[in-house]
Amino acid sequence: MWEIFLYINPLCSYCLTVEQAIIDFTRKHDIDTQYHFVTNYNMATINDYMQLKGFKITDIEERTTASQEVLEAAKLYKAASCQGNKKARNFLMNLQEQVNVLNNPFDDTTIKRAINNSGLDYKAIMTDKESQCVVQGLKRDQQLSMEMQIQKAPTAIVFDLDHEEKPGVMINDFGDSCDPESINNNLNAMLERELPQSEKYVDSSTVISLDKFRR
Repeated sequence: MWEIFLYINPLCSYCLTVEQAIIDFTRKHDIDTQYHFVTNYNMATINDYMQLKGFKITDIEERTTASQEVLEAAKLYKAASCQGNKKARNFLMNLQEQVNVLNNPFDDTTIKRAINNSGLDYKAIMTDKESQCVVQGLKRDQQLSMEMQIQKAPTAIVFDLDHEEKPGVMINDFGDSCDPESINNNLNAMLERELPQSEKYVDSSTVISLDKFRR
């Protein structure tokens, strides 16, 4: 059994490709897996999102818009988690697809469509996203991201629960963000090594015990 912590930008097509590739891999190999999608937004994450959207990094107005959209998406995902983690993940991936693949605007219509497609309660999410529970949850996620030195999204940390003596493996180089096939091939090669110890993918200084992740 694997436990995977995936740090993602909630509005990133690159993250969506990685999410799909990891889920497809675990299904293909019949690996029972616990997933934890953690939204991660910092300067690097915002810059990556702006570049994907074709925004100018130096444009203050576009940076403000990008920052607000990423934060709003993170709040929506955290609120959706109150209705079940699996449905919340479906919502997140649906939202990423709506905005980045189908090129729909990040607005209430798109949000409502993603929520409805995921079988979630729209009114409950819109209420919960402003709650202290969601705000505090996002703060905890950001704090853990900093402690783990998560510098970019996507970053995956994989634990093999059948061999708990092995350290978690951090993967943050998935290949060309514009080439889904490259991402899929690279990720498959790394995961097929069953938690490789290679220094290229493992940094023991940034991966600590599983208990710390679950706190």
